[in-house]
Amino acid sequence: MAASSDDGIPADLRLVWTLIIRGGEPFDIRVNGKLGPGLSHDGTLTIWKMVGTAGEALSIAEMIEGPLIGARVERHTEVENEEMLAIRRQHLGLED
Repeated sequence: MAASSDDGIPADLRLVWTLIIRGGEPFDIRVNGKLGPGLSHDGTLTIWKMVGTAGEALSIAEMIEGPLIGARVERHTEVENEEMLAIRRQHLGLED
């Protein structure tokens, strides 16, 4: 079985991630086109989508939060956890 990230997501699973970036210094990055389009942040608010593993998303977030940029980053993906799955099943009338 593959190792898991802190989010319980298999470490080698490539997913769509949304990074919400607030504050910090303006910057532009591009990672060989591997993760998605280039990221350009003007220092206020940026929402960026990327495709990658949990580790890649965490690595990008940690770099942005680091001392050179100092922004706040929220990472989100569309993987359902057990609570979300239970709510969806309830809404669909599939719960006993």
